[in-house]
Amino acid sequence: MSPIVAALEGLEVGPDAGRAAPVGEAAGLSLVEALSRVPDPRKPRGVRHGVLAVLLLGACAVLAGARSFTAIAEYAHDVGRAVLDVLGVGAVAPHESTIRRVLQRVDASALEAALQSWVLPQLSAQPAAEGTPRREQRRVLALDGKTLRGARVRAADGRVWLPHLVSVLDQTSGGVLGQVQVAEKGSEITAFTALLDPLDLDDVLVTADALHTQRAHADYLHRRGGHYLMTIKANQPTLLARVRALPWTQIGVADRQRGRGHGRVETRTISMVSLHPCPDLGAEFFPHASQAIKLVRRRRPLRPGGKWRTETAYAITSLTSTDADPGLLARWIRGHWSIENRLHWVRDVCFDEDRATAHTGHAPQVMSALRNLAITALRLHGVSNIAAALRHHARDPHRPLTTYKII
Repeated sequence: MSPIVAALEGLEVGPDAGRAAPVGEAAGLSLVEALSRVPDPRKPRGVRHGVLAVLLLGACAVLAGARSFTAIAEYAHDVGRAVLDVLGVGAVAPHESTIRRVLQRVDASALEAALQSWVLPQLSAQPAAEGTPRREQRRVLALDGKTLRGARVRAADGRVWLPHLVSVLDQTSGGVLGQVQVAEKGSEITAFTALLDPLDLDDVLVTADALHTQRAHADYLHRRGGHYLMTIKANQPTLLARVRALPWTQIGVADRQRGRGHGRVETRTISMVSLHPCPDLGAEFFPHASQAIKLVRRRRPLRPGGKWRTETAYAITSLTSTDADPGLLARWIRGHWSIENRLHWVRDVCFDEDRATAHTGHAPQVMSALRNLAITALRLHGVSNIAAALRHHARDPHRPLTTYKII
């Protein structure tokens, strides 16, 4: 009997069996059990390959470096009968057209919920590094969006738009906790609550760029028991002007960090001021804000003649000085951009996502979700070089099964 069938025999089947369960109900699910909750978009008659088998094939193929429907089909035909049996694939491996139609039509929201129900328990099981101070063990989530530049979608009115995917990343592990699709970058604000609603935000810190420095977002996080650390830019002109006008010279530098690497030398200083009481004697700075932050970065290329370049950024947080010291806040601000380096950059370089042309139905988001799954699984195994890990998994068809804990 296939291990897939054996795993599914223990699942309850009822009127809600095809619907993704809430995160709390799915705690501890294996990847097979989680993906089994994704409903099949096709009519039962004539189906030869179940949606679970196709999704597992896609997940394993992407972990072995597959970048397209064709590459997934080639993986299915080359991987061997033993692996196909474990994945619950029938006597004949599915054709590229079957894989393409299933992944185009599968419910992307149900897939994202299923993957989240697998990822969250995996992250919870990760122990903190020995000797880590308690306040540094706080879960910190980075939220940011990425446009799929190759997936041009034509709307019914003839307008062409690029799908925009907003993801939330765990800063410590680099694991992706969720993803939603919006029509374009300007709609990213609406994805904030949709991404965070399924998550437990009690005492969690959410970092975001200036686009999400919205009063409504601050109120939302406060209601959920969470905290925020957001940058301030010109989209909040009054807030930016007030923060800039604070007496930073008198406040002084709270922490200084130096770094050398990537062909440059860098110095970062952070200054902080409590907003209780309000330092400029004005009205409330921002809902539930406790501190304003000024961060100055000075960089110089190591090449001969390289000149210093200075950048100044401002931020605001609901954390107090007892919640996090200046060095820790500086690290979290810098860590926010890990979603660019550890996720978006990896999807572009290792999976060539910006040149992926899948655009029909839910295909862009589904393929991106499978890439997120592969990256998260590797991060959970302590992998730092994703490209090398993909090549490693491509050399042995059983390695993806082991990494996903299918066998």
